[in-house]
Amino acid sequence: MMTKIQGVMRIVNGNCWLLALAMVGLVVSVAGVATAPAQAPPGAVTAEIGFPPVGAKFEYRSVEDGATKTQIFTVLEEGTYRGKPVFRMSDGVETLLYDKATESWMATLREGKVVSEASPHAGSMSFPLWVGKSWASDYSFTDHEQGINAPNETRRCKVAAHEEVKVPAGTFMAFRVECSTRFTDLTFWYSAELHKFVKHVFERNSPRYGSQKKTMELLSYRLR
Repeated sequence: MMTKIQGVMRIVNGNCWLLALAMVGLVVSVAGVATAPAQAPPGAVTAEIGFPPVGAKFEYRSVEDGATKTQIFTVLEEGTYRGKPVFRMSDGVETLLYDKATESWMATLREGKVVSEASPHAGSMSFPLWVGKSWASDYSFTDHEQGINAPNETRRCKVAAHEEVKVPAGTFMAFRVECSTRFTDLTFWYSAELHKFVKHVFERNSPRYGSQKKTMELLSYRLR
């Protein structure tokens, strides 16, 4: 296991995945791209978009249906996917791709083969983040392994809180973001210090594709 670097996140003024109306905390969604208000409310704690440096490592433990799995992801050089620039992380087997413009998840590759993907992206992020902000994003999702094809999905998200969260890697101040679609709920805690989530809980309850619950927590990390 990597050396644990514990600490409380530093607030940045101003984003596992996350994006129609306007005024404070509301956005307009067009073809999967969320257009957020230009500024946060006066005095709001905010977080700007950012991604960990190349070479940074994050160790996560996931629990799904009673099974536990540990993965260590390393941040790679930026790349492209379907003609769009992406951030990349890999554990040596799986590579996760994130839309560079929004930091929302786009695809997971296993040994170079696409396992699952969202187009244009999953819409779970919309920077800057602040408590009370909400957004919506239209997208399509395909899981090639499980045979799931959802061509017309809408993800609605809101920043519910900026709060302290404890995980094995330490204690962090994080933005709690809550997202939902027709059959899924996703809650994650995003650390602006790390530019990554430190915990997330995903649940699916679909009459066609069944139920699933997956929890992930950060065990350790190294930024340099």
